[in-house]
Amino acid sequence: MPAHAPDISDAVRSLDWTAAIERMTGSLPAARGVARLRRRDFFHDNRIAFSARLDTTTAFPTSGVFVDHRTGASVLVADGRPTVRSVAAADVVVAGAMRTAEQLRFRAFYVTEVHRTLVVQQRSAPARPTPLVIGSEHQRALAGRTPFAVPRVLDGGLARRGLDGDAVADWLVEEAFDGAPVRAADAADAVPELLALLAETWERLGLTHERLGGEQRARALSAFSGLAEDPPPGIWPGDLDPHHTWLRVRALLDDGRPLTVGLSHGDPGLGNVLRLTDGRLALVDWEDAGYRPVAHDVVKVLMSSPDPRGLVAELEAPASLRPALAAAGAVPWRPQVAVALVLFLSGWRNRYFRAVKRGSVRAADRRMHLLLGMLDDLLP
Repeated sequence: MPAHAPDISDAVRSLDWTAAIERMTGSLPAARGVARLRRRDFFHDNRIAFSARLDTTTAFPTSGVFVDHRTGASVLVADGRPTVRSVAAADVVVAGAMRTAEQLRFRAFYVTEVHRTLVVQQRSAPARPTPLVIGSEHQRALAGRTPFAVPRVLDGGLARRGLDGDAVADWLVEEAFDGAPVRAADAADAVPELLALLAETWERLGLTHERLGGEQRARALSAFSGLAEDPPPGIWPGDLDPHHTWLRVRALLDDGRPLTVGLSHGDPGLGNVLRLTDGRLALVDWEDAGYRPVAHDVVKVLMSSPDPRGLVAELEAPASLRPALAAAGAVPWRPQVAVALVLFLSGWRNRYFRAVKRGSVRAADRRMHLLLGMLDDLLP
C-alpha cells in the first residue's frame, strides 16, 4: 500500500519508518530476535502516536514537550483515538508540521528506556539529501561552543525502508533534553534572552562581512516586484503603498555595503526553543543551519514573538557586534534586518499558494500584513 494512502495516518506511517530505522542502529531500543514479532498498542491520530504502555498521568523525562504551550494541557490524550499495533519501540512519535504526502517528516521520542529522539526526513528524490544532513553536520560541530544547550548527535544514516519500496529517508539520533516549550505567558521575557544568546553565539563562532550575492539580490528584486505590481487581493495592508515600499526596497538592495554573515541556525524562533529544568535555553532542530546573513535569525525570532512590531521599534545592534559592524563598514543593523526580511519574502508566492491549497488564505494575509508592516518599520 503506498505511503500516501488516505486511510493511513501520518503518525502510523511514522511508526512504520521508526520500526525500520530502530533495527538499523544500536543507539535506540529495538525489538530483536523473537521479540521483534511482538507488537505494541499505540493510540494515534494524524499527527501523534504514543504507546498505550506510557503512563501519561505522571511526569516523565521530556513530558513537558507534549503539552499545549498555551494551556499547559497534555496532548497525550487517549480518549476517542483509535489504536494501531506496531513493533516500534518508541514511546511517542510526532509527525512534523511541514510534512507532505510525498515527504514525511517526524520525530520519535524514547523516554522510558533511554533519553533520546529520532529525527527523520523523507527525501523528495532518492539522490537528493534533505537539509537534515547538512544541518546535522553543523550541529555536531557546536558542542560546547554556544551559550545554548545543543543536542548531541549520536548516530545518523539513510533508510530505504518504509511503506513505499522506493522511499528514502535521512535520519539521526539525538540526545533528548528534559525541558518544555516556552509558555505563552513567558514569551515576552524569553525573546530578549534568545536574541542576546544568539548574539553571543555569533561572537563566539566568528563573523565575516560580505556583500549580498548578485543572484540572491536579483531573486529578491524579482519576487518583491511581483508582490508590489501584481499582488493577490488582500495581501497588502491598507495603510501601505506597494509602489512606494517597492522603491524603498530597491534602494535598500542597491546598497553596496556588506552584510554580517555567520553560522545561522535558520529557524531559532520560540517554536524551536526549550526551557530546560536547569533554567537554560536549548536550541533544537538544526536542519536549516548554514552560513548566511545572521539577521535572518533575528527575523525568525521577531516573527515568533508575541509583539513583533513592538520589538522592531526597539531593535538595535547587539553591543558586542557594533565594533565589527563599524570596522567592516557594514550596512547598519536595522537595515540588515530589513534585507533579511526582504530575502525571506522572496518565497512569498509559494507560501501564498500553499495557503490557497490549504484553505487558509485569511491567515496568510494576516501574516503578510504583519511582515510588510515590520518591513515598513525597518526600511530606511
